Amino acid sequence: MSEQTTSGDSDLPGLDAAARRVVGATGKAPIRVIFVPGLGDRLPPLVHLQREALRTWQALGVRTTMFRVRWSSDVSFQDRLDRLDQMIEYYEQRGERVALMGASAGAGAVLAAYARRRSVVAVIIIAGKFLEPEDIIKPVLLRNAPFAQSLSTVPKLLEDLGPDDRARILSLRSARDGVVDDEDTLLEGAVNETMRVVGHVIAIGYALMFRARRVVRFLREAVTD
Repeated sequence: MSEQTTSGDSDLPGLDAAARRVVGATGKAPIRVIFVPGLGDRLPPLVHLQREALRTWQALGVRTTMFRVRWSSDVSFQDRLDRLDQMIEYYEQRGERVALMGASAGAGAVLAAYARRRSVVAVIIIAGKFLEPEDIIKPVLLRNAPFAQSLSTVPKLLEDLGPDDRARILSLRSARDGVVDDEDTLLEGAVNETMRVVGHVIAIGYALMFRARRVVRFLREAVTD
């Protein structure tokens, strides 16, 4: 699992040693959040900042991992979705409860993964762009082929999500995005919340740094339903 970043009860087979310690202390399996960034996942400084923000979530008792689609590469969206599914399975087999969080274009990846694997306990999308490919200028779609494929794939997959599935999705959006049409960040049936910030990139950073407690509370409520 080269893309992962990771932060003894013998009667708990299937759990790794760290997970067994968490279960022993809390009575519950640990929560693992897999974060999928947007088109900026090709920019090392931006990836670094997001990783550092996610490290602070450890203090809230949540493990985090980043998965990069590599939107500007020549891989297919389906291939990367398969890889993300393998990562989810890996952590589930370790005995962890897996949640997905995607920012901007990453929202489409986590929604598609959730539609395939309902064992995911909850999904968080931040300033998500997963609908209306016609709103994106052609050069962006050409430079980011997996993103174009995502925008064509995800709307159909969303049709398979029922009311209970959608209730386990939290969508965080800025008061005015400026990059993604404000209506595109809404998902019918999900818990849609507007943050008191303006701007696309600012919304992502604000959510990772200052909405962590809200997200973790949503995750804990989801796993106790």
